[in-house]
Amino acid sequence: MKILDRYIAIAVASGTGIALILILGLDMFFTLIKELDSVGEGSYSVGKMLQYVVLGIPGALYELFPAAALIGGLTGMGALAVNSELVAMRAGGLSVWRIVMSVLQAGLLMLVLVVAIGETLAPVAEEYSQRIRAVSLDKDISFLGRDGIWVRDEGRYIYVERIVDKQELSNVTAHSFSDAGKLEVATVAARAIYRGDYWELLDVHQTLFGEGTVSVNHQDSMAFPSLLLPELLDIVMLEPENISVKDILQFIAYLEENGLDTAQYQFAFWSRFVMPLSTLLMLFISVPMVFGSLRSSGTGQRVFVGILVGFGFYLLNRMAGQMGQVYELNPLIASFTPGLVVLIIGYRMVRRL
Repeated sequence: MKILDRYIAIAVASGTGIALILILGLDMFFTLIKELDSVGEGSYSVGKMLQYVVLGIPGALYELFPAAALIGGLTGMGALAVNSELVAMRAGGLSVWRIVMSVLQAGLLMLVLVVAIGETLAPVAEEYSQRIRAVSLDKDISFLGRDGIWVRDEGRYIYVERIVDKQELSNVTAHSFSDAGKLEVATVAARAIYRGDYWELLDVHQTLFGEGTVSVNHQDSMAFPSLLLPELLDIVMLEPENISVKDILQFIAYLEENGLDTAQYQFAFWSRFVMPLSTLLMLFISVPMVFGSLRSSGTGQRVFVGILVGFGFYLLNRMAGQMGQVYELNPLIASFTPGLVVLIIGYRMVRRL
């Protein structure tokens, strides 16, 4: 059985690898077309555009892998079906469920590598690519606002006009409120530099609001303790879907501590587990599809069907996440419902064989 397991694994892995190269190539092509319009703005050159596109490959690989696995499963297993090798395996006593297990074993081996890339390399590459693009185009990073970032930090509301890097901020404004909601202090600083456990504000103008009095003072520098750590600034720069599980949990804890909405990041957290399961589901349903109506079909038809099914499942997952946030559904249920539906359909397809 181990020989057959390896043989099936090689067929599925080779098909998935070829499909992944083609899909990533298309993704890079469309990204290049989109970014060409921005070339020439600021210091955004062709070289920096190519850097941006290449650095986006790890994240795209992680996101597109389930579709590539489905197409790879269909083409790899389809080739075995065309050559009557699957029929020979069945005649030799290998059940459909045993073949499914061999395919899933191949998927698990590939998933280990892809998940490792998605949790380590992809977030770092995505952060660096976004920084290159933002700095080159001289654009501010947006979070909870269109210009700069707004952050709630305990009883303070902090506005940062520009993130120079994760340890230096430019044009910082902080409004401190009392428990009764009354403005007590307005602080404006030209720069803020992280000093290990606090922010040092430079060229500071501070306005203090008392009972019927207002006073203004200026300081060259002052210490400013804050929960806004440099690591959180890295997370703010990225879309929730491009953040590792560790960073998502860290940011959720920060939002909860400040009484902010965590729904978007809750959905992003569970989506990190949906991707590996989606890959296995795509491989799972590829087997009954090959044994069924696609058994005698050509490679082109199988690829076409794989693209339709994979794209449809991708859209279903995205719709479930968006609808879950809009209607405030449980993130766990909304994230895994599409996969559960596909699992039931695949199970019934295998049983019918």
